[in-house]
Amino acid sequence: MKLVHDTEAVCKRLGKALHLDMVRRALAAQSETGTIVDSEWVIVYRTAQGFCCMHHGVAVEFGEMLDVQVWSEEMEVETYFIGL
Repeated sequence: MKLVHDTEAVCKRLGKALHLDMVRRALAAQSETGTIVDSEWVIVYRTAQGFCCMHHGVAVEFGEMLDVQVWSEEMEVETYFIGL
């Protein structure tokens, strides 16, 4: 019984940390308007020396936020920042 409650608590904490409610609302809004955006998402996180993300199994490191923005435009991916 305790494991079930612990699992639910972990799911809630992860949902808050990753802002899953915001993602659900965005997906619901897209389905209501009928626009389906087929874009790839990349999670970008802060490191001691700058920023990093995983793209197709390869770690990509950036020195500044501007580098991330330019790269995401060139690669045509949407970025989701965590740990800022």
